[in-house]
Amino acid sequence: MFEKKQNYVICPFCCHRFHPHEADFRLSKDKKFDEKLFDYYVEVLQLDKKEAKEKSMQFLAVEVADNDAVSFSQEAIGKYGFAHEITYHPPSGKKITSAKRLCPHCHNDLPIGFGMRDTLLISILGDARSGKSVFLTMLIAELENNSDFVSKLTFIGDKNVRDNFYETYQKPLLKDHQLINSTKRKKIPPYAFNFWYQYKNEEGIIKENTIDLIFYDIAGEDLRDDSGIRQNGFNIKDSSGLIFLVDPTNFARLSDLFRFSDAALIDAIPEENSNQSIFNTLYNYFLGFDREKSLIPMALVLSKSDLFSYARFDFFDNKPENRIQNILDGENHKGALNMPSVKGLNQEVRELVSYLGEDGILNNALGCFKVVSCFAVSSLGKKPTVEQISDPITNETIEKGYIDGPLQPFRVKEAFYWILMRNQLLYKHENNRYTLHMAETLQTQYPSIQAAPQKHVPIWRRILTFFMRK
Repeated sequence: MFEKKQNYVICPFCCHRFHPHEADFRLSKDKKFDEKLFDYYVEVLQLDKKEAKEKSMQFLAVEVADNDAVSFSQEAIGKYGFAHEITYHPPSGKKITSAKRLCPHCHNDLPIGFGMRDTLLISILGDARSGKSVFLTMLIAELENNSDFVSKLTFIGDKNVRDNFYETYQKPLLKDHQLINSTKRKKIPPYAFNFWYQYKNEEGIIKENTIDLIFYDIAGEDLRDDSGIRQNGFNIKDSSGLIFLVDPTNFARLSDLFRFSDAALIDAIPEENSNQSIFNTLYNYFLGFDREKSLIPMALVLSKSDLFSYARFDFFDNKPENRIQNILDGENHKGALNMPSVKGLNQEVRELVSYLGEDGILNNALGCFKVVSCFAVSSLGKKPTVEQISDPITNETIEKGYIDGPLQPFRVKEAFYWILMRNQLLYKHENNRYTLHMAETLQTQYPSIQAAPQKHVPIWRRILTFFMRK
């Protein structure tokens, strides 16, 4: 088991940092207006104040700090470092036990067991129609049925969010084989999972670990301007890793390289590539304050890479050993990250991007991030069929995409494995050796709260800190 490195957590909803023992608890009786939740609904989700007020009528939330009406198990403090269940003793009436923990800043429900394990926040970025929602859906499906590691993925978030994810993403794509509609401009709720997996340590011995994963899907339009990214993408700067999808059908030169005639695909190529404006926004708002590159690992991913099997790349004719073979081959990561495969793919994608005249994408990424690795994926494994149909509600003509036959995704998990490795949660395998990544970690960028200057520390926190050090 990897030793847990974090001594603070980041709320998946508002991205405030706090110690796990600072969480509030929600009881099961006595409804009351929750001001913190109301502020989140209005300021972050931008709900109408009337609707926000209705949603903010919740059961009473109580603080643990200096609250004589709250008791908890000291044994749990010694084991977990924080109270995961409390008993509330009201002035009158029966006592109430609660295990529903809340963020102390926004009062959203924290995922089950949040703070007991390492937590990775992974943001999926990219322009509209780059395939972010499809990629995220297939990544989760692949992790649930993993052929590389013995693993298990369990949803630990809000049930309503889980049901919405199934109805909006998984059911249309995985069951009905229909393309997912583009993500609308709004704050998408985070998707929280617990990921248990087996890995090989430095001696090649199989061990196991469990972490919490928080995935964010952000609308491409929200990434193009400061106001949109500030409102709906503020989690980016707190991410443990970024996966930036680049749609190759946006490349102007690609249309000349196809062997077959596909008017629909050629017509879909936009006149303006907005990846440049997305990187400008990333740099100006998140990375431009101190003019230093971000330490967040950036996976630059070419989506829809199954199309490359139809294209003629004369650039690689003098390099037959490197003719997009890495892109089209499958993953090979058995218990650790296969570094020769990752390095080969990174080099090949960089050469391909340069050959297609899109060096600006890579240059922009390298100008913002210290660590960039290139990948290529196909979430579907084949080109969907797009039809023009009439919307039964609005009578407007819309596009509807279908996938004929079984889905055949490839290399979907690779960028995720790389982010695990960069966060020292997965070993890498190279030259017959298993080693742990030892370069700079995000903790140098986001120092521990415990290292910050402390004001007066209450007795209750001193007690908790003592048990945490035990």
